[in-house]
Amino acid sequence: IWEVDEEQVVEIVNDLLRTSNALPQLVKHDVWDYHLHATPPNAPLATRMAVEAAMAFVDVVRGKELSRLRTCDYPGCDNVVVDLSKNRSKRFCDAGCGNKAAVAAYRARKAAAKN
Repeated sequence: IWEVDEEQVVEIVNDLLRTSNALPQLVKHDVWDYHLHATPPNAPLATRMAVEAAMAFVDVVRGKELSRLRTCDYPGCDNVVVDLSKNRSKRFCDAGCGNKAAVAAYRARKAAAKN
């Protein structure tokens, strides 16, 4: 889902909601005010989590914010990056990958300068 276009994301999300039999409803219980439940309380945890993730993606797609979700730029890292920066410039999943990339770039510049 991190490396496909918007139309493919919509297909994936719709399929997940359909196969999970999601039926979003406003509910109010306990100390909580109105909020959305998309699965019955007795649904398996995996189903509830999948539907919640799909519902979150609905908001991301509707807000035209898919560009904020991608995989880490560090070679060999497949972790997800959720870019909440103002200028949409976050490239790495964490400081570790960012530091490794900076060290590799520094070493490459030093090696190129010697040649």
